[in-house]
Amino acid sequence: MPTKLIGLDIDGTLLTSRKELTRRTRAAVEAASRAGIRIAYVTGRPLCGVMENIRLSAVSHIIASNGSTTHDTAAGALLRGRFIPKNAAKQIAAAALRRGLGVTVITGGLGYCERPFYDELMADYAAYGNLAYGQASRRSCDDLFALIERDRAGIENICIDTNDEATHLTMTGEASRWPGLRMVTTRGRRGRNLEIGHAEADKGLAFLELARSLGIRRDETLAVGDDGNDLGLLAAAGVAVAMGNATDEVKRACQRVTADNDHDGAALVIERIIRKETASL
Repeated sequence: MPTKLIGLDIDGTLLTSRKELTRRTRAAVEAASRAGIRIAYVTGRPLCGVMENIRLSAVSHIIASNGSTTHDTAAGALLRGRFIPKNAAKQIAAAALRRGLGVTVITGGLGYCERPFYDELMADYAAYGNLAYGQASRRSCDDLFALIERDRAGIENICIDTNDEATHLTMTGEASRWPGLRMVTTRGRRGRNLEIGHAEADKGLAFLELARSLGIRRDETLAVGDDGNDLGLLAAAGVAVAMGNATDEVKRACQRVTADNDHDGAALVIERIIRKETASL
């Protein structure tokens, strides 16, 4: 079957380890769009973290915050939203803060952190050469609980820097007390992160709903990813491709493995699709 929709994770997939979009990858995405293939970014980043330097005109949709929101880039419209109930968000944030953990609450396409953790994040982003992303996607907040209470856009995601395994398991247990939520584990700055969202805030569910809305069948879709929050997306796609830098779990879940993100792995996949589609004409 021809490929009509490609879902691309951003960090660890589209971008290099230095958070750069290479010329080759940019060209491959643009060529796919010209060939009539729809391109969707499917990312854990909040919408404001998908900055202008990677918002290519070839990208028709952005699925953000691990599948909490789906946006039509041309219309600037929210097509789908799945949000965490306020009471659950407050209780989960409180449990993490009691343990001295870094907490980010994502709403309205932005991540909010209380001041000490915000300052720590910005210092780390600067050290890793990714300060522009931090400044675009994060804001400091005096009181996370007041923010949650007055929120009108919907709580998209709560990200907790759990770091060590024992703390990660403890916080997973805390979040599991609330029905209707979904948890994914991702690689963090200093170990691992726990990312919590609505049960239907899933990259795979959002990707399938997008495909259906575009009249595209599952076997006409392909996805590329590298981390734990991509597993739903990769399971949903007709063809699943793991980056060379992906976790072992992700590689086991995919039919194919491409080169890593510092060697244009995503571009290689897209170029192969374009060659195949061109040869069939």
